Amino acid sequence: MANKIVKYQLDNGTIPTWIADGGYYPDPNEVMIGATVDGSTETGEGELASEADVKTYLDTYTSTWTEQDPNNPNVTVPFDQAQAASYIWSKKID
Repeated sequence: MANKIVKYQLDNGTIPTWIADGGYYPDPNEVMIGATVDGSTETGEGELASEADVKTYLDTYTSTWTEQDPNNPNVTVPFDQAQAASYIWSKKID
């Protein structure tokens, strides 16, 4: 079986039952990215079919984000969309 990487929103304040691992990088409308349960046919607010699609989606709303520098906790650096996309894509089961 396989899962999908999808955009989704909470269902009345709770994580949908078809999301196995989610809550990543909510956009201004509280749409999050997550991995569906293995074998799910759900696509939520839309499937992100490749790591490149995840990055492209993140690029649409995270350009002003910053994060703590992993090498220096006193410094912030620009959010790394490519690293975030890779992390999320690693949750994909083929």
